[in-house]
Amino acid sequence: MMQPTQSLDLWRIRLYFFLWFGAGGFLIPFITLFYKARGLSGSEIGLLSAIGWTVSLLIAPLWGRWSDARRDQRRLLQAGLLGSAACILVLSQQRLFVWMVIIIAVESLASAAIEPLSNVQALAITRGDKWMFGSVRLWGSLGWALTAPLCGWLIERLGLTSAFVGYAAAALAGALTLQFVSLMGGYKVQEGEPRLPLRVVLAGLAKNRLMAGLAVTLFLLWLSGAGRQQFESIYMTQLGAKEGVIGMLNTVGALIELPAMLWADRLVGRFGSGRIFGLSLVMQFAATATVVIAPSIPSIFILRAASGVYFSLYTAASIAYTTEGAPAQQRATVLTLYYTTLRGIVILIASPLSGIAFDWLGAYPLYVIAMVGTFLAWLVFVISRINKPVLSRPMEV
Repeated sequence: MMQPTQSLDLWRIRLYFFLWFGAGGFLIPFITLFYKARGLSGSEIGLLSAIGWTVSLLIAPLWGRWSDARRDQRRLLQAGLLGSAACILVLSQQRLFVWMVIIIAVESLASAAIEPLSNVQALAITRGDKWMFGSVRLWGSLGWALTAPLCGWLIERLGLTSAFVGYAAAALAGALTLQFVSLMGGYKVQEGEPRLPLRVVLAGLAKNRLMAGLAVTLFLLWLSGAGRQQFESIYMTQLGAKEGVIGMLNTVGALIELPAMLWADRLVGRFGSGRIFGLSLVMQFAATATVVIAPSIPSIFILRAASGVYFSLYTAASIAYTTEGAPAQQRATVLTLYYTTLRGIVILIASPLSGIAFDWLGAYPLYVIAMVGTFLAWLVFVISRINKPVLSRPMEV
């Protein structure tokens, strides 16, 4: 049973997730529209994303190591949020591509590990009980569901700058909320307990077939889906959608995530993280195929609605699967390596390639690539688990 202090921390971290994802709901669905309005080509948009992720993948392991070495992880999260908010506000005033490059690089230094450290904070407050993570993460979905349509409405009336202001305001509020989370929100390193060198952690992950298979699976999934996600807002405008419709379509999936996250917790607890992660890939393949077969706004609506389910399963299962395979007291490091460094490498490769594909072929082929890549990711994941035991304890290295 939760103690009163832990219960308060749980609600505070839920509020933090609401604000943190709400910040993303203001900006992420509309950032490519801002770049397009500034006259950037698809290749330049892809290059900006690649630069940001290059910085992230280099600095993220340091964030993870700093986090694992600290008793109070909140300060690192607060620093990242504040730095990101300041950079985003400055970015909104830029028109020259070279200044955008510099600002994106600096912003990436600040925000490189916000996602994995936020997940670690949530897992710690729930005492590492992975089945409760969805009850925290669903508040992020609610934040996104409310801010995405609100931002679309604001943009139609006040212009694209409102997206940047909304992001900064929500990020600042999230940093303030973290101030009221008690110190028990961080993992405690026991006195005298050795910290594994990063090279030892990497070697252990590479030797573990389940964890290596997960890495390849994520690589294929992110590589194939990057272009579709990056240019979907532009594709919707090409199909005739207004900014308000784009905001509403971003809300559909997020609203479905609210009950789906709790459902995902229960499914992971009952059937195991590996099976549910595989199921999420199958569902994503089927949903993407809907747009490939019949490209239209209604098809994208179906994709976004289905994403509320498959993304919930993916989130709960992938975090559980990764932490089950992480060495003791190295969860922040491993989560950062997989979901920031590895993802950064993928985006570094995928962003310029997707930009070139968009300029030459248009947005539709990006959906075909995403569909095929999701199938290959599922296939690799299934093969990696043949005749292997289910992860249920920290990986031995």
